[in-house]
Amino acid sequence: MAIDRIKVRAPSTMANLGPGFDVFGIAMAEPYDIIEVRRTGEKGVRVEKIEGIGAHAVTIDNSRNTAAVAASKVLEMAKADFGLIMNIRKGIRPASGMGSSGASAAGGAYAAAQMLDAMPSIQELVYCGMKGEEASSGSGHADNVGPALMGGFTIIRSYDPVEIIRVDPPKNLGLIAVLPSFAVPTKEARKVVPKTVDMKTMVYQMGHAASFVAGMAKGDLDLIASSVKDAIVEPARAPLIPHLKEAEKVALKAGAMASFLAGSGPTIGAFYDMNKTDGVEIANAVQSFYENRGIEVLCYVTTWGEGCRVETQ
Repeated sequence: MAIDRIKVRAPSTMANLGPGFDVFGIAMAEPYDIIEVRRTGEKGVRVEKIEGIGAHAVTIDNSRNTAAVAASKVLEMAKADFGLIMNIRKGIRPASGMGSSGASAAGGAYAAAQMLDAMPSIQELVYCGMKGEEASSGSGHADNVGPALMGGFTIIRSYDPVEIIRVDPPKNLGLIAVLPSFAVPTKEARKVVPKTVDMKTMVYQMGHAASFVAGMAKGDLDLIASSVKDAIVEPARAPLIPHLKEAEKVALKAGAMASFLAGSGPTIGAFYDMNKTDGVEIANAVQSFYENRGIEVLCYVTTWGEGCRVETQ
């Protein structure tokens, strides 16, 4: 019997994670978006309503909304003879560096796939999610869509064809995201990324990227933390995020194992050991740092999570 309606939870993500520009990503347990779709006899995908945090900044235009574009691509690939009406509840603020558009794109693709008789492959869903991202940022990157769909820590081995590897992070890897009230649109953040780098910098970046993956695979938090070094992208984006380096130092002083720019920013991410602390003191320290400078923030103290899932309630 065909499904007429479904609701999907799509998680926030952190991308880049130090040296892994457009390659590394990790799913977070929270916050998340909720994508709800229902079947209609009219082909195509129509966004009916968007609510939640930052909803006013998300277009309802079906040709530019990331969730709608991704869902449309899934139906198109499947040659579906039906369409979808979509409602979106944003739990992830747009322009946050926490994969807001990627979560919606992943959720849209995943929700559409659930309505089909045969489930597309995960690589096909990532491709459709990338098309949604492209509609939003002008670039079809998968470092948010990948972990939003697959969960855990993901590595993009190839974009042509799309091939993504999932690794389960250490169970005690805690994640903190501190989101200042100002926005950094992905399109603007991508403009400042250097087009070329010297050989010395490239070797440095490759070494840290390789050891970061080794740390994830071995469950070695110390190695992960020491490998979150970015000599290329974060330095270029730092001027877009007021007080970034100071905030990272505050996080480290409060007990974080590593602190870094999450995605395109402005979120400041941090890793901590859940066996040693609950992470609240770290988040409070960075929150106080920004609020003492007149900048409101949202804080999330969480861990890594799974990918898109059907909501049962």
